[in-house]
Amino acid sequence: MTVSDRYNRQRLVSGIGDAGQENIGRGHVAIVGVGALGCMSADMLARAGVGTITLIDRDIVEFTNLQRQVLFTEDDAKTHQPKAAAAAKHLSSVNSEIQIISHVEDLTPKNVNRLLDGADIIIDGLDNFNTRYVLNDYAVKNNIPFLFAGVIAASGNVMTIIPSVTPCLRCLFPEPPPAGLQETCDTAGIIAPAIGIAASCQCSDALKILSNNLEKVSPTLLVFDLWNTQSSRLETGSPNESCECCSKNNYVFLESTDSPEAAALCGQNAVQIPSSGAIDLKTLANRLKDHGSFTQTGPVLRGSLFEELSADEKNIVLLCFEDGRVIIHGTSDVGRAKAIFARFIGN
Repeated sequence: MTVSDRYNRQRLVSGIGDAGQENIGRGHVAIVGVGALGCMSADMLARAGVGTITLIDRDIVEFTNLQRQVLFTEDDAKTHQPKAAAAAKHLSSVNSEIQIISHVEDLTPKNVNRLLDGADIIIDGLDNFNTRYVLNDYAVKNNIPFLFAGVIAASGNVMTIIPSVTPCLRCLFPEPPPAGLQETCDTAGIIAPAIGIAASCQCSDALKILSNNLEKVSPTLLVFDLWNTQSSRLETGSPNESCECCSKNNYVFLESTDSPEAAALCGQNAVQIPSSGAIDLKTLANRLKDHGSFTQTGPVLRGSLFEELSADEKNIVLLCFEDGRVIIHGTSDVGRAKAIFARFIGN
């Protein structure tokens, strides 16, 4: 491989050089969740020359995303582009030398092997804990570094998990937090600079790993509060000998056969109904044409229902994806969302 001059300043960094840049160019990073964290990480890694970047996200671009999700434009929000597809399009204009793969899907135990196939590193850009635990199981089982991060308001946590070397997510947090007890970006807000701190730490570690500088990765949990100018690194020690995942090899989240439940989405007045099989969007659009105004954009069918109103008396909006998921905007009531789904989409 010929090292491009565009990476000259990066190659000058001690520990990278030509060999390190070539390794970065051969690397494959999967970013799960292309929201604020995922956008910033994808942008930095694309500019750094990571050879293959896989983007996985289930949602579409909205105007409230633009404050912090740096890969999207007003046009993306106006036309409700799928985040993974829109990010891939913009990144291709940033670096045409690399391969960018996008999946407009909800990562689950059923599709995780297909979506993450070939990845050397997994970057966490998620807004929910259950999927994080699926990723943790997958990473430990397949001996793949997992770069965990989470940010709310101006505070964040960042930890790089190297299987068999560092503790895994379940060593530190054995079970996901109960639903409804954690703050979200909808209740606590979020500022973009805090996202930048976490994403920069994730990407720095990704470059260290890809360029064969694994010893430079800190085996700590970074905790920061940017608003109050506080930060600390907590020593995590060695893998916990009683950990169900990395010590006992019980991958309960990865091997779960339970269907995912409908759930309210972070930062949105919306509920996602999980996939029960692929949807023929053209047929569905024809069936719904008497009930609302619908438009298909790639793998997404979007439209508002004439018969259903939200609490502020705006039309309920449906987002139907080819993989079978439906997001119902205009309510956070899971029961009502299921009723709307049953009425207009079916079982």
